[in-house]
This record gives sequence, C-alpha cells and structure tokens, in this order.
Amino acid sequence: MQQIRSIAYAMIELMQEDLLTRLKSGEPRAVQEWYEEYNPRLLAYISGKVSSHKDCEELTQEVFLGCLKHLPLFRGGSSIFTWMCSIARHEVADYYRKKYAKKALKYVPLGEMILQENIADAHESAQKVKEVLSQMKDESKELLMKKYVDCMKVSEISSELGRTSKAIESDLFRARKEFKKLYALAV
Repeated sequence: MQQIRSIAYAMIELMQEDLLTRLKSGEPRAVQEWYEEYNPRLLAYISGKVSSHKDCEELTQEVFLGCLKHLPLFRGGSSIFTWMCSIARHEVADYYRKKYAKKALKYVPLGEMILQENIADAHESAQKVKEVLSQMKDESKELLMKKYVDCMKVSEISSELGRTSKAIESDLFRARKEFKKLYALAV
C-alpha cells in the first residue's frame, strides 16, 4: 500500500512538473488544462474564506491572473495548488482590507464627507482615518473600532465593558464628535 502511494505521488509530481513547464513556455492548451484542473479547487478554497459567491468567483479570477503574472518566479518548491493558495491568501486579505476600509468610511461619522472629497485613492483615505484615530483618546478610539469596524451593537459593547447602553451611546456620541473635530483639522 505504501509503495502504491509513493508511485501515485511521484506520478502527480511528474504531471505537475510537465504542466508547469508547458505553462511557462506559454502553451495555450496548458493554460486551459491548468484552469480546468484547479478552478473548482481554488473556488472551494476561497469560498471557505469569503461568503459572497460573486466575490469568490472574482477573487478566483484575480488569483489566476496573479499566478500568470508571477509564473516565471515560481520554482516548483511546492505543489502548484499550494502556490496558488498562497496567492489566494493575499488576494483575500486585500479583499477584506478594501471592504473594511469602505465600511469604516461609510459608517464612521463624516464617512459621506470623506467619500465626497477629491482623494486620489482609498489608501490615502485609509491613511487619513488611521492618522485621526491615532490622535484620539484610547477609550474613544476603542469604542469607534468596536462599533464601526467590529460591527458590534451598543448592547454588545455595553455587556463587554460592563456599562449601561445609555452610557455607551453617550460615549459614542462624544467619540464621533472627537473624530469629526480631528478629521476636519487633518491635512
């Protein structure tokens, strides 16, 4: 049984090496085989990390494009699928960074004003928000993060901090006011 398993692994490795060689040489049929072989597995992998099926399909396409772009750098030190999953992890991380940056801008007070500004890109907006948050009192920043980034309800925050909902609402009001003031001063 062990010998059969060893032979099977050796055959898979040879097939992957052949596919990799053909992909690197730009053979169109190899790209099609690669896509047909790995698309379902990669989609399933990403689906375990992202709930929206549409977003999973888009991310899967982005991973394939990223793999093609970085193909010359792949030396075959791992299986093709393992390599693809490492690229997928980066794509998923970027997806969540962008998603939460947009969400924070949408729900943090002044989010509409921030989105209407003539800012070159989301990275610049995120940097400005980070700068403002770093200048805030720790308690205010923590409340805003729990409410708008972690999407906690006021009742959940009050339970976690052992305070009344009314007290949390008052503190959130002051935290939003502090954010608004500091954001207006930020250059």
